[in-house]
Amino acid sequence: MDTSHCHYRSSILLFILSYLSMFDLASNMDISSDARGNKTDSNPKEYTDCGRYGVERGFMTVSCSQFPGYIITKINFADYGNPTGCEENQKVFRHGNCGAPATLRIVKKNCLGKYKCELYVSDEMFGPSHCKKDIKLIVQFTCTKS
Repeated sequence: MDTSHCHYRSSILLFILSYLSMFDLASNMDISSDARGNKTDSNPKEYTDCGRYGVERGFMTVSCSQFPGYIITKINFADYGNPTGCEENQKVFRHGNCGAPATLRIVKKNCLGKYKCELYVSDEMFGPSHCKKDIKLIVQFTCTKS
């Protein structure tokens, strides 16, 4: 084997190592800031979400599905009956005048500490709501990175 052949192989090896080193450097760069320099945390420590389902659907899934590795750590609001809230950009949740009183306790018992839980939207699950129409379950919950 002549020396030019060895130099050629060495050059290729050096090029590959340089390329891999640049790729590794780029993958370790901190890109968690926006154009103004503000931090943009793509995986926050915790986030709040909301679910709203009517009786006709039959069940509701409460889930920390936005980010993997999160669990339900707090039930901020839960009412089965005719509550309001959970519509887009609405931050105020209000109990209706005919809700089932055990709703919050039952949702906490079934969902806290889990990635997701399923709740049957029915009088059998929460007790009678005493509402005549438009019966629904609204749950606002907080997911925290586990």
